[in-house]
Amino acid sequence: MHKTILYAALISASSSAYAGSGQLLPAGPADLVSTHVSRAALPAGNFEHRPVSFHWVLDPGAELATAAPFVSESREYWTQVDATEMQRGFAIDTTAPGAVVRVSPIGKALPAAPEQLHLLRGGDAVKADLAFAHRANAEQLQQAGMDVSNGSAVVQFNPQLGQGRFQLQMANAQGRYLVHVFEPNSPYALRAQSNHANLLAGDRIDVSAGLANGRTNLSGTQMIGVLVAPSGQTYPLNFAVNSRGEMHASAQLPKQASAASGLWEAQVFAGASENGNSIQRDTRTAFAVAQPTARLTGQYRFDPLSLRVTLPLQIGASGRYGVGGTLYATAPDGVARPVAVAQSAAWFEPGQHALSLGFDRASVPLGYHAPFELRYVELKDQTRQAQLETRELAMREGRVSRPNENNVR
Repeated sequence: MHKTILYAALISASSSAYAGSGQLLPAGPADLVSTHVSRAALPAGNFEHRPVSFHWVLDPGAELATAAPFVSESREYWTQVDATEMQRGFAIDTTAPGAVVRVSPIGKALPAAPEQLHLLRGGDAVKADLAFAHRANAEQLQQAGMDVSNGSAVVQFNPQLGQGRFQLQMANAQGRYLVHVFEPNSPYALRAQSNHANLLAGDRIDVSAGLANGRTNLSGTQMIGVLVAPSGQTYPLNFAVNSRGEMHASAQLPKQASAASGLWEAQVFAGASENGNSIQRDTRTAFAVAQPTARLTGQYRFDPLSLRVTLPLQIGASGRYGVGGTLYATAPDGVARPVAVAQSAAWFEPGQHALSLGFDRASVPLGYHAPFELRYVELKDQTRQAQLETRELAMREGRVSRPNENNVR
């Protein structure tokens, strides 16, 4: 009992040495920050106006980390084929046995049926009982839970036929068809990744991609891309080889976020050839784009007695905004470990405001002390469901204790 009281007294006495205000640490390459705010219309609906704040204690032994960046990986591609080519036999180059092909009518094209699809090789028909390992029509696929359009048909090439060039024929084709080729067993995959899962209007989007055999990128790959907004509007994405030998594209997002709800997409199309194999792959990766309706100003106020961090905000549009963050304290072994999470939200009109994260001194385990760190800070526009700011390491407060300075006997 006396030891605990004395420990708390020492903490209180020493904490005044580092109480006060400061600047947030410089943003890191993975952080999302804005230098300005903009106006935005208030969405329709009823929104909570009452402020709320809460915190909960963490197990310091639990390792926390941000989610690994999403990397899309594709062994498939889509292409449109007209009736003439389908009647003659549409050429499909496969790089592994067992390719799965779906044929879907576009618009008023004649529906496709599995029994109407025939397989050729070198211009010669493959026997019907040998051509396909599996067949399915649209109704069967929909009953299995697949989201396919009416009039679609799927076939799987018999793995016993091996790989190479085949022709898929539909003699009674009329109109245009969307053909989807998927090679689940192929070593060739197209991978793509955007630099952030969340971006702000006016930011630059960076996309890296590679068409590889296993983990080895193919030389001579031809690659193009397009950005697609939720509204359907498209923007070109031009790829070039960067200094590390990777395919990379960069584009400026429009300064006004799309009024339509939903995610943006970076769609990537690649082709190459290796050892006589012609490889074609498509992939897409999604990301969110928000209007910067609020921002952290870059300052903070820290009360070491209550462990409360106040973050000033610049608000550009009426709405409900929330801030969250994780408090790290220094363990007896000198390593910073997570001890608590706090969140706070309130309704604000445009102007200068602030939200506070209250962690509570009782959240800090006995023996843990300064320096304290505020990590994984997020600012969200809750009204528009948008991520506005992220900082992996926002604040470090307190001095390192000298040897024996806080010892309690």
